[in-house]
Amino acid sequence: MIAAYYTRCSSDCTTTMSVIESTSEPPASPPDSRHSTEPHTTESIDAECFLEVISDTYAQQILLALVDCPTAAATLAEELDASRPTVYRRLNSLESVGLIKSTVALDADGHHRKQFHVVVDSANLTFDSSGIKVTALS
Repeated sequence: MIAAYYTRCSSDCTTTMSVIESTSEPPASPPDSRHSTEPHTTESIDAECFLEVISDTYAQQILLALVDCPTAAATLAEELDASRPTVYRRLNSLESVGLIKSTVALDADGHHRKQFHVVVDSANLTFDSSGIKVTALS
């Protein structure tokens, strides 16, 4: 069995992927870079959708940009030098997979803006004879 762990590191804005080869079961939980004592929840994610979304360069860049703080789509488009439709498509995909969520924020000028933030700390990919399983830790 091979297990791979995707972990976002909010302290230094990096993303790592480590692979562990094993003939036994994977560790109970993937490494948590935050070293937090707060309770975590685990949820299963559709592997095919997850792999399709996470393989996209724009989606990866958006995840990295959202690690530290919630950000509006227009700001992401400017920061990533991408069109708004491109950013919105990736945000919709990331949200449908369950990696990000959106909230509505009120600007100082009174306008309501949708902001997006990462809700998953890590994702565990497990490969075995039954297929690929993705588990998210948040």
